[in-house]
Amino acid sequence: MKTDADLRDRVRQLSDAIVSEAVAASDYTPIFGSFCDRLVAAGVPVFRVHIATSTLHPLAEAITLTWRRGDGVEMRLHEHGSSQQEDWQSSPAKAMLDEKAFSIRFRGAGMEEAARRFPLIADLVEEGLTDYFALAMMFKDTETAFEDEDGLFASFSTDAADGFTAEQVEAIESLMPKFGLVSKLANRETVFTNVLEAYLGPDAGAHVRNGQIALGSGDVIDAVIWFCDLRGSVTLAEKLGHEGFIQLLNDYFAALAGSVIDNGGQVLRFIGDAALAIYPIGEGGMTEADAKSHALKAARDAVDRAAQTNEVRRGLGLEPFEFGIGLHIGRILYGNIGVPSRVEFSVIGTAANEAARIEGLCKSLGEVVLVSGKFRDGADHAWRDLGAHPIRGSSAMRLFAPDL
Repeated sequence: MKTDADLRDRVRQLSDAIVSEAVAASDYTPIFGSFCDRLVAAGVPVFRVHIATSTLHPLAEAITLTWRRGDGVEMRLHEHGSSQQEDWQSSPAKAMLDEKAFSIRFRGAGMEEAARRFPLIADLVEEGLTDYFALAMMFKDTETAFEDEDGLFASFSTDAADGFTAEQVEAIESLMPKFGLVSKLANRETVFTNVLEAYLGPDAGAHVRNGQIALGSGDVIDAVIWFCDLRGSVTLAEKLGHEGFIQLLNDYFAALAGSVIDNGGQVLRFIGDAALAIYPIGEGGMTEADAKSHALKAARDAVDRAAQTNEVRRGLGLEPFEFGIGLHIGRILYGNIGVPSRVEFSVIGTAANEAARIEGLCKSLGEVVLVSGKFRDGADHAWRDLGAHPIRGSSAMRLFAPDL
């Protein structure tokens, strides 16, 4: 039979394990799952544990982890705007934030009223809920943290016949400070990774995260180089105004940069209304033939997506967009360039410049996609030979248009 002393001893061991495991771990999800499993083993009979925290992410405003007995952990990213949806607005967590409450508990006679007030509680009652205990841990000054929703919300549900005992509630409360610290550090690490990937791309972000931050550091690599540019951007900006032009740019980049990413490429830079991307050869086992194939598929997808997007835009009475894509292959320096106080992780080299200048000929040649002879050589595709054309800063280059 487990005694109060046994519970306190197990909780101390769990408290120490939370911190020691978190120091060495790179993924927060298994730490959370382990914590919940050990909480049950320690003698706290939870069947569901849920945590939620805000985050800085281009696609999401919050992260939640939910552990269920026998089912493990489910992680969810909640997209921007989800805080306005009914499930959040009618949740116990939102009520705690509004009331600036550090804890909330429903059990016994109060469960019926809680089930009427909160749909989540009603659902959990259907699963056998007898006691619901939630806590909030703020990550900065209390008043500001509640306003900014900057903290951790954690809820513990049990289906034990008599709910949580006083000792079990005390155990949960004693664990929360360390668990909150681990969550805060994990959230900061997640934000760090999210921001790097959003602004640099997954591969470049990983290089920087792993310490490649010194000015001039980098690698010489072979890659297929993609360069795309919007047509008539100055005229469009004047005609559409700021908001309309930004909306068009987002639609244009969603079609083109989205196609690159979905076909295994790395978008390195947005240069005004242009984008530079690469398909590194040799990384992840990608051969030269693979890189060319992926880049061509991305070009075909970009043309298709742009056509679909423009059809929607026309249907809404919005201006369509046109663009050009240049594809080349060559050796480039992939790393940090700039000045000591402002470093950018990108690519430089003659091949990158040539890719941009190849794209620049799309308009005069009446083509949407142009590739160099180097790119065409060995690529399994149908081509139209457009002959040799002068490339500023380089010798004349034979160009080809793929049949898309």
